[in-house]
Amino acid sequence: MSNPMTPAQWRTALKAEGVRFTEYDGWTTRGRDAATGKPFGPVHGSLNHHTAGSNSLKAVAVDGRPALPPPLAHAYLPKTGILSMVSCHRANHAGLAAKNVVDAITAEKPLPKQNKASTVDGNDCLYGIETENLGDGKDTYTREQYDAWVRYNAAICRHHGWGAGSVAGHLETSVEGKVDPRGPVEGYGKRGRFTFSMTQLRADVAERLAHPASWNPDGTNQEDNDMPAPADVWKADVIDAAPPPYNNSDWDAGNKKWNAGYALATTMLTGRKVEKKVDTLTDLVKQLATKVDSLTAQLGK
Repeated sequence: MSNPMTPAQWRTALKAEGVRFTEYDGWTTRGRDAATGKPFGPVHGSLNHHTAGSNSLKAVAVDGRPALPPPLAHAYLPKTGILSMVSCHRANHAGLAAKNVVDAITAEKPLPKQNKASTVDGNDCLYGIETENLGDGKDTYTREQYDAWVRYNAAICRHHGWGAGSVAGHLETSVEGKVDPRGPVEGYGKRGRFTFSMTQLRADVAERLAHPASWNPDGTNQEDNDMPAPADVWKADVIDAAPPPYNNSDWDAGNKKWNAGYALATTMLTGRKVEKKVDTLTDLVKQLATKVDSLTAQLGK
């Protein structure tokens, strides 16, 4: 049994694991706790979903779906691999879960087939992430997306002292026939294209947890891939979490400052990549000019 992570703990864990992330306004106070009268936690595991749609951030964070109020997860992961935190409280994502499976997740034992006769509310005790994918078995998870997905789950497990056995998919807990997550993956680390499975995701999370949080699956140092960080980008890490329900107005100002810093860092990184491409193209033009001069001289002769 573990208490849900606070905003400060989320920031620290994600940053340490190398997850690039941003914060959707209001994520530190958004949740279904008050509306349901059921506080989130204690938590037992991390549940993974696909969105079955595209550009779903707003739906996951604030719009919800018919008969299903938001938030629909704690985090949203688009194709870019840049995670968005949308809630740190109770979220509508798991629905009814087979009790025997939740018990196995808690004990980190192999997951059994769902016993549909005995259920629990998975929203009470499971973190949820919605990863952008159509779920049609054809739409591909990008390399950046899957890498962030592994890191996100590892960050949660490392914080709580859990193993990869605490990571599950909606298709493994649902008693309503859910099939997510599924689909092809572009690649991960030095691995090429493969088909997503929870067995593989757990194996990749376990591999990551066997290394320091700074480890990269491609053998490079995390520092090589870090975004430039202006002085204020990570300043939110040192803010102490306000007591539940995190309704301190200082959080909103902190979130906006963090988002602005993150946007600046992303712009700086993009600018550097563009500069490198320009330099490369300039060298190519010089090489071509030299060849043209040589051919011109030969033709002249």
